[in-house]
Amino acid sequence: MYDSETLSAVREQLERAADNDFYAGAFDDAGVDPAAVDSWDAFREVPFTTTGDLVADFEADPPTGTMYDGAAMVTFSPMGEDLAPVFDTRRDLAHQAEVNATVLERAGIDPGDRVVNTFGYELFGTGYVLHRALEELGAEVFPLGPGDAEQTAATIQEYDIDAFLGNPSFGKRLGEEGAAVETVVGAGEPFTSVPGQREAVKDALEASTATDYFGTRHIMPVAAETAAEDGLHVVDDYAVVEIVDPDTGEVLGEGERGEVVVTHVRKEGLPLVRYRTGDLAELERRGEEWVLPEGVIGRTDERLKIKGVKVYPESIETVLAGFPDLTGEYRIEVDQPESTDRLTVICEGDADESALAGALGDRLLITPDEVRVVADLDDTGIEDRRY
Repeated sequence: MYDSETLSAVREQLERAADNDFYAGAFDDAGVDPAAVDSWDAFREVPFTTTGDLVADFEADPPTGTMYDGAAMVTFSPMGEDLAPVFDTRRDLAHQAEVNATVLERAGIDPGDRVVNTFGYELFGTGYVLHRALEELGAEVFPLGPGDAEQTAATIQEYDIDAFLGNPSFGKRLGEEGAAVETVVGAGEPFTSVPGQREAVKDALEASTATDYFGTRHIMPVAAETAAEDGLHVVDDYAVVEIVDPDTGEVLGEGERGEVVVTHVRKEGLPLVRYRTGDLAELERRGEEWVLPEGVIGRTDERLKIKGVKVYPESIETVLAGFPDLTGEYRIEVDQPESTDRLTVICEGDADESALAGALGDRLLITPDEVRVVADLDDTGIEDRRY
């Protein structure tokens, strides 16, 4: 796991969290004394926090829940069927600015660079968080938000912008309008986990570097790429990441695929402890760092066990997005004609079936027995005929 310095910081975070009724009750129920968490094995005895737990807390003590104790900024994030508040204190905002400034500099943005920030400033606040980071770094920020592509592209051209921050799909639209930048930092949607997407964004914007950034509004950053474009490095001075089996909660070993679980290392407003994100990834050690080598490759909400392998259907979508002539519509069929499971994937559009089968096999860790590409697909979804 992480080093002893990080463990000490996490233990202090657990002790701070325990001052709150939400976590005090959870720790008591689990028989966990935060002050006694003196190893990463002991940390794994700390209970998980789920979206359902947070929603229940907000509903029991509306509108802020029990963890609210004042804030410098209140923003919102989708949670459950509604939006939930996110609280940041002044110290939180300062720490986020410092950490994100380092992340953005490692991604290739230098002090003095002109940067267009197209993340939203209203309601969700992501634009504000990254804006402060760019100021901390010493960049010149253009706070354009997710506005009109034509106008944004014109601004990029007129002011000789060096870097773009925003959704990769919006970056491609800007390229179609004639925009060009040296550096791209993409977030907010699947990016480098989609085969060919990085290259498409770089080509569209004539960029030399395009890096991926992963975070939820509650914890940002979680992991981010460097200018080497070599996978998302866990930002362990802000958050620690575990990968767990979605069914059992067991912590998985290096290189095993499972659910991303995140813990704040230092946070005052709405601290999250072992928060189950529902995102799907792998974790590997590189020197002193932990890295998500393929980024976030799907969700764990639906899963099938086929030939003993856990298959996450949503991860198929990132594969299909790499084939430009597919519509993204698909159907999974699982049957058991004899004693062995059989997996068929049917996709709508046009693609080489052999190449598609290979890409699906790499992503799913199991090669489909049959891949068919059809012009029109009437029924989508999952059809499991085994039971």
